[in-house]
Amino acid sequence: MAVPRYLQVLWSSKWLLLVGAVVAAVAAFFAGFAIVDGRVQSRAVQEYTAETTLLVSSPSSNMYQAVIPGQALVEGQTLPEETDLTSKAILYAYIIAGTEMRDRVEARVGEFADTEGLTALRRTTQPGGDEAFPGRYTLPIIAVVAGSTSPERAEEISDAAADLFMADVLAEQDASNIPNGDRVELAVLDTASAEEVEGSNPAIPIAITFVGVFLLFVVAAFVIEGIKSSRARRKPAAAEESAADDDEPEDTLEAEADAEVAPEAGEPATAPGTRGSRRRRKADTASDDEESTSADEESTVEHEPSYTP
Repeated sequence: MAVPRYLQVLWSSKWLLLVGAVVAAVAAFFAGFAIVDGRVQSRAVQEYTAETTLLVSSPSSNMYQAVIPGQALVEGQTLPEETDLTSKAILYAYIIAGTEMRDRVEARVGEFADTEGLTALRRTTQPGGDEAFPGRYTLPIIAVVAGSTSPERAEEISDAAADLFMADVLAEQDASNIPNGDRVELAVLDTASAEEVEGSNPAIPIAITFVGVFLLFVVAAFVIEGIKSSRARRKPAAAEESAADDDEPEDTLEAEADAEVAPEAGEPATAPGTRGSRRRRKADTASDDEESTSADEESTVEHEPSYTP
């Protein structure tokens, strides 16, 4: 079975493709990594998130109490009503994610970078769940979430926001003189360490760079082969034209020479093809004149009378 033409081209250009593979590998390396202070670091920007979990509760609703005892009714006074803490948890999440809280956190830990942020949300899943896929639970639990390219920075922002919010709640309760038994209580359930955010695969730009650079060398191999083939086809054609010029008849060369003769003065220019015939007519006329002159001279000699002394 005959080997396909494109495989022959690739095999004949194997050294060029080998150089292309080396160049592509070097380009891919620098596309995915950088050398900083003598160390190799990935160019992929890795983000981290840190989360502080707060529990919203009240003194009258003890989560460890199974039975709520009855209370004596006082005439002319309504029964106490407890607010829905799960609804308050949503409001608290908006307060933490607001601009005012962000400004106060920046005043403590420094101005946020473009890759840093602060938000909060009410938990709807179990402790191991991901709020990217919300659950069906309505829990009085708030997650204070901070994001940064540095894990330490993310943890610092999250802890600062949680501390400031708890301090604000206590200050508002004191300013409103709310009894201790009627106050909302906030407690820190967990301060999780920063975790990497799942993003794009850092190997993707490396693979794309390698394939792209190597394909350029493959294209160059086919272009070079095409140029060689074109030159090889032109050489026999040029040889045939040279041989045809050497075999050109002499009549053609004489005709071309006649075409280059300039016309006589007063004679109109004629086409190259009529100049040779004109010269031949002139030569014939001159020959006829010479013959006529010779005949006249002979006739004169014959009729001349002889003289005898």
